[in-house]
Amino acid sequence: MTAEIQKGSRIDLTKTRPGLSQLSIWISWETPESYDIDAAVFMADQNGHCPDDSSMIFYGNSVSTDRSVQHSAIAEPGKSTEIFHINLPIITSSIEKLVFTLTIYEGDKKNQTFSEMKNASILFSNAATGEELLSYKLGSFTIENTLVLGELYNRNGDWKFSANTGGFSGGLAALCNHFGIEVEEEQESGASQAAPALEIESTILKEAAAKPEPPIKPQPAAQQQRVKLGKITLDKPGEGVSLRKAAKIENVKVRLKWTKGVDLDLHAFYKTKKGEFGHIYFGNKGGLHNSPFIKLDRDSGVGNTSGNNAENLTIKTLKDLDSVIIATNIFRFLGFISKGENFAKYDGRVLVKTGNGDDIEVPLTSKVKGRWCIICKIDNTDARDPKVLNINRVQSNKPDIRDL
Repeated sequence: MTAEIQKGSRIDLTKTRPGLSQLSIWISWETPESYDIDAAVFMADQNGHCPDDSSMIFYGNSVSTDRSVQHSAIAEPGKSTEIFHINLPIITSSIEKLVFTLTIYEGDKKNQTFSEMKNASILFSNAATGEELLSYKLGSFTIENTLVLGELYNRNGDWKFSANTGGFSGGLAALCNHFGIEVEEEQESGASQAAPALEIESTILKEAAAKPEPPIKPQPAAQQQRVKLGKITLDKPGEGVSLRKAAKIENVKVRLKWTKGVDLDLHAFYKTKKGEFGHIYFGNKGGLHNSPFIKLDRDSGVGNTSGNNAENLTIKTLKDLDSVIIATNIFRFLGFISKGENFAKYDGRVLVKTGNGDDIEVPLTSKVKGRWCIICKIDNTDARDPKVLNINRVQSNKPDIRDL
């Protein structure tokens, strides 16, 4: 039976489970569609600082340098889950704690807080056996847009978890500053005020405070590493971004979003490594258990309805795929398109995320008249360096992957 964690408690993990060496920590939550929440782990030393920027594991850096912490994500309609796989024996010896956090992307700018987050929880499982060990319901929040959920820490060779959950305003930049990581872009609004006041309520920090700490030598400016917190937007046709990471590419999530009153449909035209061609769309939603491992979840906007329309496509793995075209069309009965109609009128955009932390946005901006828009291409012809290319090309006929 899975044990329940209470806020403020400290739980032994390895002392009571001598064979436990690999953990999977699942952080899940539900929020409105407009929220973009990210989980991160800060790998800190005895002084509570990250040795370098690679010690922060999040969507932009999915694997730690020592490969002891790896990040992946699962997106479902209305629910998000980010997973941290932790190999305890290979964590660098100078790292004494892993601090788990949640932030709202551009939360200050958008005036968004965690008051809208529901059913947030953390689940601990034995990664080797799949056995669920601990669960922690995070409860509700009010004005916070940044949360410290708790920390996994090493005490005399045993790993424990401290449920020292607390929140503040300031965003990911404030957390980076607190842990000694310099960010490259401008801080989010309010971050500079929040960072000096950031306090993580932790019995471990209180114990550490009782010991004199050696002075921290400032790193020369020329050697300082800077973390990029921004997500990538491909605004112009022809722009691209490499998906190459240390780990294999899998769990690619493609989401088409729009709010205007129109029936857009998400399509995936693919070519396999064996030279086979196929088409995933509302009439053939595919599946994740057989090649090519592509699945569409639903058909939104039927009847030209407005609102938070979204269609989600999952590509479980690229291993059998040579290339995939992501496209959309304006669905009209008998294919009728009114004079002057174009995709730019419908505030559509496609979001591409991978389990390795890539987070790419391609807006639908073309004002050219036409029924089809080829949004982007996932090019896996070189499996060592897959790419997403912005095409954003409007045409009257259904696209054919052999033409690209």
